[in-house]
Amino acid sequence: MKLLARYLLKELVIPLGVWVAFLFLLLFVMQFLRGTDVLLGSAVTLQDMGQLLLYLAPHFLMMALPIAFLLAILLGLGRLSEDRELTALQALGIGPVQLLAGPLAIGAVLAGLMLLLTSTAEPWGLTSVKGFVAEIIKKNVVGDVKSGVFYEDLSNLTLYAETVEGEERRWTNVLLYDDREPSSPLLMLAHNGQVNTNTSGQVLTLVLGDGEAHRANQTSSAYSVVTFQKGEIAVGVEGSMGRRNRFRSPKEELTPVELLQAADEAERTGGDARPFLMALHNRVGHALAPLSFALLGTPLAIGRRQGGRAWGYLFTLGGYVLFYLLMRLFEQMGQQGKLPVPLAGQLANILFCAAGVVAMYRVNRSGTVR
Repeated sequence: MKLLARYLLKELVIPLGVWVAFLFLLLFVMQFLRGTDVLLGSAVTLQDMGQLLLYLAPHFLMMALPIAFLLAILLGLGRLSEDRELTALQALGIGPVQLLAGPLAIGAVLAGLMLLLTSTAEPWGLTSVKGFVAEIIKKNVVGDVKSGVFYEDLSNLTLYAETVEGEERRWTNVLLYDDREPSSPLLMLAHNGQVNTNTSGQVLTLVLGDGEAHRANQTSSAYSVVTFQKGEIAVGVEGSMGRRNRFRSPKEELTPVELLQAADEAERTGGDARPFLMALHNRVGHALAPLSFALLGTPLAIGRRQGGRAWGYLFTLGGYVLFYLLMRLFEQMGQQGKLPVPLAGQLANILFCAAGVVAMYRVNRSGTVR
């Protein structure tokens, strides 16, 4: 039995590693394409890309591990079924139920790993990447402002500098048009200026010197002019840059303890605690998905007909999409109070486990020969 266990583990672990690597790379490429306006800026280096990958790795693993595990079961046990090895094992008295132990063991390990990731590394990574991308955007502004070219990547702000000089990228003869308040736009003209990148958080500061500010009121004929020696314009990176920082979801940045604290705070202030509790239970449900996938995927793989690999992959991907849709559906029902929050977080797993038990019962009765 130990030899059989090692053989089955080899058949599952190798394709699992291949699928995780493939899906991890695919997710990173998709995220990269979504953020090309940030990640292809003039200030981005290979070190920045590596740091970004480190921050996003826990989130990508949380997304890749369940479907990679389901595909590994299909590929590993499915090959044994197609090569009639499962028929030989059945002739030796080893039935489908005994083959379930290996996938369940790997599923338990993956579930434990995902619970650890979603409780610690994933919130840390998503929180870190928000500030990291904000800093990249700030550095891009410094490098992307060119002499004699209008810079319009800042939403509702237009910047022009006659010359950009030195390593500190100082500007001379600067024009800044601020249309963030359409009813009273602001025009600033200055002899010099530059970007202050030493600010923390989601704020970028444009520092202008020796100039004047013109403000017009569209609802009246009022027009004001103010001269200044030094003026600063604060720009919110996240809100004022066309939503270029798209690398996080707010509740995913919170640890389970922080979600419980937020729920408690919402209850004490008369708010709705369900969204925070639902986010916590939904996260736990997603982390436990490998167990339900093991229970459902094993009978589907060993009971697959000859030559049905393509249909098997299609069915596997369809099953994962169905699981995701059910998770979102039950999440909405939990937030609306139509289902108890703990049940809503685990109901997709419960349904998949029930389907797996039925499928295993049918395979066990009929055998593995097809």
